[in-house]
Amino acid sequence: MRPFLCLLLALMSLGAAERAPVTVYLLGGQSNMQGLGKIAELSAADLAVVPGVFFWNGKAFEPLQVGKTKLSTRPTDFGPEVGFVRGLRSAGVQGDVYLIKHHLSGQPLDAGWNNAKWEGPEAGPKRATFYPGKDATDPNIGLHYLAWQKMNTAAFAALRADGKEPVVKGIAWVQGEADAKHEVSAQRYPATLALLRQRLIGELKLKADVPLAYAQVLPAAGDVPRFVARDLLRRRMAEADGASGHADATPGLRMVKTDGFTVVADHVHFDTAGQLKLGAALGVALAK
Repeated sequence: MRPFLCLLLALMSLGAAERAPVTVYLLGGQSNMQGLGKIAELSAADLAVVPGVFFWNGKAFEPLQVGKTKLSTRPTDFGPEVGFVRGLRSAGVQGDVYLIKHHLSGQPLDAGWNNAKWEGPEAGPKRATFYPGKDATDPNIGLHYLAWQKMNTAAFAALRADGKEPVVKGIAWVQGEADAKHEVSAQRYPATLALLRQRLIGELKLKADVPLAYAQVLPAAGDVPRFVARDLLRRRMAEADGASGHADATPGLRMVKTDGFTVVADHVHFDTAGQLKLGAALGVALAK
């Protein structure tokens, strides 16, 4: 190896070693990650500041203060992050915590989708989906996945510029409603979810054992005709869990059951109490 290259690699390694490691969690998904919980309905205890928690606002990390930090598309709403940080703390996670949240309402994971249109089982380029592609050279990587990675990369760069080294301890994922609209995307959800975790670990150079905790969406069995594969999706989500014992189980995937978590009148979106329970359950699952 050339001397200059050896020196450059040594300096890069030294820079990383000199940065202080900080705990990071990645949050992603569709509208239930965005959140429809109402800040006005929160108790004083839920509004209280949890020290040492920082939220990526798209430009910088700011202290997470419910009611001041914009947590959802609408400033009046919040998602799982409020319960999430309390779940982490209750499970013993100490020290500073940095959250990077990416959400897009109504958007799919499976490669067969393009926004709300089913294009067929084969993948295609430039589709509006979270599909991560088989590898970094795959031309069919979804546009939403690319946007999420761009956000993660920018947030990591900001931490490093501030002398901190991001150490991702877990990924929280709340998505699947869009994939419940077709039997093919519901059936292959375990494989696609496992691929998502694998690709995030590989591209962001995370530790191989970083867990991904995901919500079993659509807990209410209300009459919502567009979710034609609701029951199949929920069963396949349960089978994907690393502890399920099923042939499609993947180590590192942890499902959070949401039965009994309350939803709004549309039978799809978690209400304020449901969002708090969802976030807390995801935090505890990733803290294990």
